[in-house]
Parts: sequence; C-alpha cells; structure tokens
Amino acid sequence: MIKHALALGLLLGFLAILDPAISNGQDRATLHSVQKHRGQPKVFCLNFRSGPSRSTAEPCDLRYGSLYVGDDHDWFQSSGAKGHRSVIKDLGSLNWDQAFTVPVVTPLPQLQPGEQRKITVDASGADGADGAPGVDGDGVLRPKTLETADSVRARPARPKHDGKPRVDSMFAKAIVGHMYVIHVVHDTDDFYVVFRVDEVERGSSCTVSWRFVPDPALSVVQTKN
Repeated sequence: MIKHALALGLLLGFLAILDPAISNGQDRATLHSVQKHRGQPKVFCLNFRSGPSRSTAEPCDLRYGSLYVGDDHDWFQSSGAKGHRSVIKDLGSLNWDQAFTVPVVTPLPQLQPGEQRKITVDASGADGADGAPGVDGDGVLRPKTLETADSVRARPARPKHDGKPRVDSMFAKAIVGHMYVIHVVHDTDDFYVVFRVDEVERGSSCTVSWRFVPDPALSVVQTKN
C-alpha cells in the first residue's frame, strides 16, 4: 500500500523553508567589480565550495560587477563556462532571521555538442508614442483608403518596450537587503545556495552572506510500505 510518510514529509517540508534556527553561521565575502578593479589584488570570484578567489579566469559560481546595463552597474552573474547551467532568482527583501520558502529553480538547458549558449541583454530605452501618419514617397500626405486602414488595424501591434533592462536568468541585479537563491549546476555538481546582499558600493564592490540549503525539489516524497 502506498501512503505518505508523515514524519518524513514534515521533515522535508521544514527543510524547504530556511528557518531562523538553522540560518546562523553563514559565510560572508566581499566581491569586487572586474570592470573597475581589473589588475588589482581583489576578490573577483566566489566558488561556494572552495570560497572567494582573486582569479578572473577560473569558473565562478558567482561574480559581481562584470555586467553594466545602462546606468545599472550592480549585477550578479552565474558562471558562463562550458557545461555550467546555473540560474539566480531574486527572493526580495529578507533577513537571515526570517523564515521563507526556497523555490525550485530550473537550470539553463543543457547544450548539445557544438551548441553555443546565447546570452541576451536588452538595455533599450522606453518606446515613445506612435508618430503621426507619414507622407508617401512623392512627399504628399494622402488619406488612407478603407482597405489600407483595415489592413493597418488588422496588423498586430509590436509590444512597446518599457525601458526596464531584460537580461538572462544567469544575471540578477544586486540590491541591498535582498535575498537570492542560486541553483548551481554543472558537469560535476548540483546544489542550492541562498545568499543575501549586505552592502553595495555602486559599481565597485558587493558584500554577500550565504549558506547551503537543501534542494527544495526533494520536499515532495512518497514512500512505499
């Protein structure tokens, strides 16, 4: 007979929420922007297994300040190295002494042999209002025929850009006081980390605290007796 294992289910459900009782002792590090501090002996890379590093070459689970999007200079980036599929999700304004749900984060798709990861960063400004009707090729403004007007109305309008940057899920804006979850996935590892932005010096450095958390996808389990 198949039934829910109540005790196990309660335990795993508890682990899917970061409880204040187990959130003490998180690690902390300050990451520096390679855009501003290139060539200086600063920490540029955070590998959650081995810790902070000054290297700009090795794959990093988390970087800060390598992306500028318009006037926004404070962005996190997960590793773009071959085989890495990590995704970052902003959980909003939270403290370590609060309980909150850690969501399941789907990693980037696995690349096929020879396939390259396409990264999109759209920093276009907001679109303005539609312009007035234009003139014809000979410079004369003529009234449109009913057929032309109908065809124009039938044409689907292009969605207007609201001016907000659109970036891939391997990036996230670094905001003081916000908590984030990163699902680190690559050829040899798969784990979750929650981290918080404690301090930001715009475009220069970012201090984060973090700790490992259980995979929230394991919180739904059935056992067979």
